[in-house]
Amino acid sequence: MKKIIVADDSSIIVNIARKAFENEYEVVGAFNGRDCIQTIQKNDLNDVVGLLLDLNMPEVDGFAVLDFLKQNDMFTKVPTSIITGDDNMEVIEKAFEYPIIDVLKKPFTMESVRKIIEKTISISSMQ
Repeated sequence: MKKIIVADDSSIIVNIARKAFENEYEVVGAFNGRDCIQTIQKNDLNDVVGLLLDLNMPEVDGFAVLDFLKQNDMFTKVPTSIITGDDNMEVIEKAFEYPIIDVLKKPFTMESVRKIIEKTISISSMQ
């Protein structure tokens, strides 16, 4: 089964994604940036259709994950969208300096999570 990685320190977000895609994809949760990077490294990237990444996480933040993806030329293999509660436009503009797909600001609904993941996955299927 194809996988979606959801990197967020809130298990609620991971569970929303699991519920939204329960019959279509395996949703793999990562609760900080270090977990996310390890999850990316240990999975066959042909099976990963997208990453939904929170910028503000403990230990290792989302920007460190973005740097990892950039340094390893993985954005084409792991289409990435951002989820954030940060309203600071500088933070959001900084995220768009990376080749991400989109940004979803918290709070959100299950439908908005589903739409951003579907948008991210559609980019994956075009490559």
